[in-house]
Amino acid sequence: MKTKTLSLIFLLLSATSSFAEIWSIDTCKSVSAEVNASLPMSVDAVTELKNTFCLPHQDGPNFNYNYNVSESIRSIPETQKKVVKNSWCSTPDLLDMLNSLSGVSFIYYTVNGDFVGKFGFSKKDCN
Repeated sequence: MKTKTLSLIFLLLSATSSFAEIWSIDTCKSVSAEVNASLPMSVDAVTELKNTFCLPHQDGPNFNYNYNVSESIRSIPETQKKVVKNSWCSTPDLLDMLNSLSGVSFIYYTVNGDFVGKFGFSKKDCN
């Protein structure tokens, strides 16, 4: 799982060369299209990354990740949210990306399309 996640991160980071300013919605959509070209991707035994997309926001685009999870998953535990946020807030390249966006969101559905949960955060949440 860690190798696939790191590969996805490097794909995201290589899609754009500058994190010095807020991404335009077009830059975000371009990065999303690059990521989507290699999806779907199995993240672990119960999670598959289906696609990514960008939504406009007044503070810059929001980068969204859509996942499918096993039918046995009924909720996204708080511990998972904390682990993901900590990773984004403490990994320099991810933090640079986060600083270029209004935020990131992670949306989970079962393979049958039932909503499981969603969480997100922005650079303000890293303090």
